[in-house]
Amino acid sequence: MMILILKTIVQIVRRRRGSQLVEEGLLLGISLIALMIVVSMVSGLLTTIQTAVASTQDSFDKFLTQVFRDDFNKIWEFIFGQKVQG
Repeated sequence: MMILILKTIVQIVRRRRGSQLVEEGLLLGISLIALMIVVSMVSGLLTTIQTAVASTQDSFDKFLTQVFRDDFNKIWEFIFGQKVQG
């Protein structure tokens, strides 16, 4: 819809004298809009990646904590014959 409106404006402007400057201005505006769309998409993608990495790191930390706790408990039980509280 927006592109159709811009095309109509460009056609109207082309029929008049001195319209080259106006046309270039419109094209510049369209390119800035497209650039902002691309930048927002990249920003969203980077935010998603950052969230995924943070979540993965947190899960990995929890996994390692649990594994080391279990291993430590088994070693402690083997050496001293009693469970570690916690």
